[in-house]
Amino acid sequence: MPAPSTRPLAALTAAVSLGLTIFFTLYSLVPVTRADSPGLSSLFLGTMMAFVMGVQAFTPALVGRFSLRFVLAGSVGLAAVGGLITGMSASTSTLLIGAVAGGAGFGTLIVAGAQGVALLVPADKLGRALGVYGLITMAASALGSPLGVQLALTFSPAIFGVCALFAGIIAAGLSFGVPAAVGRVSGSRPAAAAEERGHCAASGKGGAGRLRRLLADAPWLVLCFLLLGIIVLSHGLSSLPVLASAYAAVVIFSVQAGNALGRWLGGELEARSTTGVTIVTGAVLLAAGGIAGVLAAIPAVVVAAGGLVGLGVGIVQTVTLHTAMRLMDAGRASVMWNLSVDGGLWTGGILWGLALTSGFVEGGVLLVSTLIVFVSVTLVLQLRRSGRSGGSGDLARATDGTPGRIH
Repeated sequence: MPAPSTRPLAALTAAVSLGLTIFFTLYSLVPVTRADSPGLSSLFLGTMMAFVMGVQAFTPALVGRFSLRFVLAGSVGLAAVGGLITGMSASTSTLLIGAVAGGAGFGTLIVAGAQGVALLVPADKLGRALGVYGLITMAASALGSPLGVQLALTFSPAIFGVCALFAGIIAAGLSFGVPAAVGRVSGSRPAAAAEERGHCAASGKGGAGRLRRLLADAPWLVLCFLLLGIIVLSHGLSSLPVLASAYAAVVIFSVQAGNALGRWLGGELEARSTTGVTIVTGAVLLAAGGIAGVLAAIPAVVVAAGGLVGLGVGIVQTVTLHTAMRLMDAGRASVMWNLSVDGGLWTGGILWGLALTSGFVEGGVLLVSTLIVFVSVTLVLQLRRSGRSGGSGDLARATDGTPGRIH
């Protein structure tokens, strides 16, 4: 019988897992099922990712107003409706409506989920907790998204849409395992609400002030490194399955399973070694998997390359999220990290669709792989120069406002 304090985190993780499964199925579904129309794939993924990013800056305010529980339930429900509409769509216009709903729902869900981990877990246990959270959520996606794609290929996209709706209903119910007061600022936390209003007054009213606070002191090189890693992940989820069309679902599973393992491994590797070692390890695995996947002609090598891509990006996601949460408060860190993740998925979704159309996939992968290794080395050198690598040096603030360290 789990301790009472673990139940909200388990409920949060389960709800986000189902939401991730729906989203990553959508991310691969249109490129795979409409491989004869790569331009439509770019349009769908570009629209979906634009709405994923567009809602994220407002998610911490929604959590503060309505609580973590209700934001989780509402967002995963909206993502499921997007899955249903996409699966049922017979025209470009309805396909794009599904992209809007799925993107807006997932964008809110993923920020609230990462923020929720920080709200439910003590700061000294946050690194490993984020690794375990990433492992479980991505493991669910690793099993669920290939199954969703295979379901659509075997039966029809409409069948997937109905299944997505049921998954969303279950996830919304699981969200009610999170206590109603968690994350809420108004009412239950009047002092925090007053502080938030004071910050708004100091930095400008409305959305402009919120945006300035969001961007202040953001760790831009960390976020750039993350974005490049996600662009390689996008290749593994969209163009690589198309290149290995007979094994599309297997490649997607390999990428997602590697991602799940990498999310956990990133937390453990950082705790046992240094942030610099973790960063370089993730970059090298991403570059190796990306290059091998486009150069190999053997299906087994392509599947293994997908696993390397997933493993590398999982490590990168955990180490960058943990670092961001030490540099700024949990809500802002979750927003900036997720904007970088989804910016990579948005950029990659468009670019790899265009690359498939023009036959430039190999050149694009080689270019991005080179860039990510270069940026990883630059980032490690920057951390060393500032005395913030290898477990030594002050790293601004931890999530509770106390001095933090990269370790």
